[in-house]
Amino acid sequence: MKKELFTFTGTAGNSLSAVIWLPEKTPKLLFQITHGMTEHMGRYEKLAEKLTEQGIVTAGFDLPGHGRNPGRPDCASFGEAGWTQTLADIQAFSEQLTSRFLGVPLVLMGFSLGSFLVRDYLSSGYTIPSAAVIMGTGTQPSLLLSGIKKLVEREFKKEGFNNTTPLIHKLSFETYNQKFKPAGTDFDWLCSDEQELEAYMSDPLRRANISSGLFWQLLDAMQRTAQPEAYASLPKEFPVLLLSGAADPVGSFGEGVKTVAKIMKKAGMNNVQLKLIAHARHDVFHELQSGAADEMTELLLSFLHSFLIAPEPPSLP
Repeated sequence: MKKELFTFTGTAGNSLSAVIWLPEKTPKLLFQITHGMTEHMGRYEKLAEKLTEQGIVTAGFDLPGHGRNPGRPDCASFGEAGWTQTLADIQAFSEQLTSRFLGVPLVLMGFSLGSFLVRDYLSSGYTIPSAAVIMGTGTQPSLLLSGIKKLVEREFKKEGFNNTTPLIHKLSFETYNQKFKPAGTDFDWLCSDEQELEAYMSDPLRRANISSGLFWQLLDAMQRTAQPEAYASLPKEFPVLLLSGAADPVGSFGEGVKTVAKIMKKAGMNNVQLKLIAHARHDVFHELQSGAADEMTELLLSFLHSFLIAPEPPSLP
């Protein structure tokens, strides 16, 4: 596997840190990652090792205010126009990949925050990839989301769009920990692997919180993509894999993920697969001790296999 770090120029002229992992063999598929809240693309290197072994180019960029990009270390924020701009950047990055690897199909994956970006992307008229993998996602009742949005709006009007508050931290992180007691950290809901959890919490590129503005944008997208109408323009045969841990509170311990599948099917989509990994928490990529990460990789590769370019037949002597 070869790793290239580079700067991707976004649609607004902004510079975003990006990475691409290249297989030793001829590329058979492009796998574009949209990462989760407060993290960065570097956390996907172990996954990239497995994918590149199968000839899958793996790539993505650090979201605005995340990872190696400019921003406050204590607070991730997209800025007021940042959500829509990021959707456009996802498309621009896809175009850059497909231009470099002509004729190679692209699968778009989003995890956690990235899952809602990808769902919003698919419902907003952007270029449709060959398939989508949506991981660590969920949904909540629209009335509940409206109520939380009002609370969050009061916070950013009082403290600023790009700032955070104790209430934002509680709503965006602490509530997920309620089912994991006694909890050793504020992030037990993320992962049961203590070594991986410690690595996450001590990661110098991790942002400690998210801004009131980014949280509002996320809630707004959750509400927008929780309706069948959001997916009405997608081809009925468009392939989607919903993949989550069965012990993930973001997906309401599987029930929220099932609801997302029902919403998509109600929109007429008939190629939606749902896979829940027993006992795995939110960040299934780092559930190493339990073996859930390996199970996730197997399920993912099984889904991706049908999109791989078939190897060319050997030439005749």
